[in-house]
Amino acid sequence: MRTHIAKSLQKRCKAIQNAVKAYNAAAVALDPPRPTLDWTRVSHYGFLDEFNLLRDTRQDIRDKPWTDLAVRETMKQDVRIKRAHEEIDRCNIELRRLHTSIVNEHHSFDLVLPQLKESGNPLYGAVEDYVTRRHRVNNLILSRIFQTYSLKNFTGDPLPGVRKGSVPMASVISQSSLMADMHELERDDDESDDESDVARDIGGLVDYVSEMS
Repeated sequence: MRTHIAKSLQKRCKAIQNAVKAYNAAAVALDPPRPTLDWTRVSHYGFLDEFNLLRDTRQDIRDKPWTDLAVRETMKQDVRIKRAHEEIDRCNIELRRLHTSIVNEHHSFDLVLPQLKESGNPLYGAVEDYVTRRHRVNNLILSRIFQTYSLKNFTGDPLPGVRKGSVPMASVISQSSLMADMHELERDDDESDDESDVARDIGGLVDYVSEMS
């Protein structure tokens, strides 16, 4: 990518080339003359500290604190740490959203399945298989979520949230149930690809029925 950008600059950035030419002309006219710039090298510069245009001026930037390598590395590290904290906050939010989504989906299953069974709907068997599969997948995800909650320095909320317009719901899933579903899911993984289209259709049906409830 760097090479591609450099080639594009060499072909299209006439303004930069003209600036380099003007600088070289001014540098040669000085007494004593200043070193000129090679365009092929300038076009590959990736950082300001590689560009020597600001040297040998009235205000020599080489005396600035940020010209020291240790200071620059400290500044970069400070920025990385700040971005890492921001990423942790975002992960905490997304983790809770995922937990909430799973709880809401299980609640929808609890509403839809009894309705289909009581009405004798012929789709009950297909929906039951779909729900069983989804429970296993969700429990596998929940096991990873709970592992994250148990981390020593976890800073998020270890409880599911409440979707806007809904009421709080309790979701109690035992560790043994999670482990059993994880093993069952591993055995069924080979069959999942062929059933993906059908699962999407049934999932849409479950959402439709649960919204009617």
